Formats: sequence, structure tokens, C-alpha cells
Amino acid sequence: MSRITLIKNVIRLGMKFIPNQLNAYRLCSKSGHFLIKPPKGMQIDYTKVDDVPVVWLNHKTHCSSRVILYLHGGGYLIGSTRTHIELASRIARACKAQVVMAEYRLAPEYPYPAALEDVFAVYKHLLRERISAKKIVIAGDSAGGGLSLALLQHIRDHKLDVPAGAVCLSPWLDLSCSMSSLAKTLHRDPLITPERIRYFARHYAGASDRTQPRLSPLFAELKGLPPILIQVGGDEVLLPECELFQARAESEGIQVELQVWPEMFHVWQFAFRWLPEARRAVSQIGYFVRQIVPV
Repeated sequence: MSRITLIKNVIRLGMKFIPNQLNAYRLCSKSGHFLIKPPKGMQIDYTKVDDVPVVWLNHKTHCSSRVILYLHGGGYLIGSTRTHIELASRIARACKAQVVMAEYRLAPEYPYPAALEDVFAVYKHLLRERISAKKIVIAGDSAGGGLSLALLQHIRDHKLDVPAGAVCLSPWLDLSCSMSSLAKTLHRDPLITPERIRYFARHYAGASDRTQPRLSPLFAELKGLPPILIQVGGDEVLLPECELFQARAESEGIQVELQVWPEMFHVWQFAFRWLPEARRAVSQIGYFVRQIVPV
């Protein structure tokens, strides 16, 4: 049995014991903290920006003037800077960049647009601190990937300088769940089911139309957006919406590099310590960021 198959089987088994309930998801998210540890050499600083808690990550020997604003995943209901600090640290090192992680408010206590408002506040703070937009990259995984693209639209529509680019890991781009619910990869995805993804979408969207672009970037007008890198696994139910987004971007003249990694599962980059595919994916992120933000 391959290492990839083993990890996917472990994920499937674990998901069988997690009911589709908020308390169960949050308990599972918190219990995984003991597995998370930033790589050595990281300087970690905690502060606040307009009441939004943020974490700054700097690698003592692999750093530059590049800044990555990292938005964690978790379906807008779970996750935190704590759960994603190792992944963000790995990306920081690969990109030779500083990373600022935003602890945005979570639904259902704070439904849309709370998360978008929080990360927009952090971006504006970076500009106020005289960090050039040309040195900033927005990045995120899963819901954080979708939020990254929502933030790009928000920045553009508020006439602010747009960042140099964006990196989206297994981004959730369609909260109507129309494509993911019909994906041919449903039987291969070890993590996401139609019932689970609709549960998260319902709690974050609330009474809002789930097809509006700030909730579902799949339906956004893409004009004026910077270069985007999307990494998605070949076994994910989110694959079709990523492919459609890339096709739409191409038709509108927007540069979107879509990397489809065969057999990979949702945000496999988390398995950096166990999967060579995760390490190669993070390395590709580093290459992309260094190309669009030369130092």
C-alpha cells in the first residue's frame, strides 16, 4: 500500500467518527494542535490590527521584504492561526518571505461578510505601514483560498493597489455547492461530502445569496486581478470548480496557473513531513511567489 493511499484511508476512517455538527468539528480541530509544530528558526510575534488578532512569522535565515498575507482554511467555521502555523511557516521558508496570518472571525457566530471585513482591514494596515502592494501576495487554503480571491475583488473594487498575486491551495470557490455535489471524484475524495460542504456553506452564507462573487469567486468578474496559482488534488470534489475558474480566467485574459496533482486529497500540503508530493507542492509555491515578487 502506498503512503498516499494509507493517509487517505486514515482520513476516511477518521471522518466516519465525526458527525456533521459544529461542536464535533471544532473539537476535532482543537485536538489536532499537538500535531502542529512550526519548523525551527521561526520567529513568531502576536499582535492585533484593528481588533483583528494577527501572527507574524519570520524565518531567521530565509526571509526577505516579500510579505504573504495568509488566510487559514476550515470552511469559515473552524481553523485558526494555531492550526495552520506549520503550513504557513513552510510556505514562508519556501517563498523567502515574511508571513502575516489573520485570525478572522468565524461563522456561525459571525457570518459573511465578517471574515472578509477582517482580512481587508489587515491588508489596508499593510499598505498603511508602507509595504508596497507589489511586495504582497495573498495566500490561503480551502475556504481561505476562496477568501483570498474574494479579498482580491474587494481590494480592486475599493480602488486600492492590488497585490502582486495570490496562491490558493484547494480553494473553495462555489458555496452554492452545485459543482462539488456532482463531481466525478466524489467516491475518491476522502474528506469532503456534499452533506458536509453544504453544512459549512449554509452557516457562513446565512441569508446571503451563495452565488454572489464575494462568497463564491467562481462567479466573479476577474478583470484587474493579478496572477494566481491554484493547486488542487486530482481526487478532490473541488477540482471541477477550480478547472472552470481557470478556464474563465483564461477567457478574460487573467493569468491563472492551475496545478492538478494526481491522487492528492484536500490540502495535502499539510502532510509536508510525510509526503514528498506535499514538499514538492510547497516548493512550487515558493517558486511562483519568488517569480512574481523578485527581490
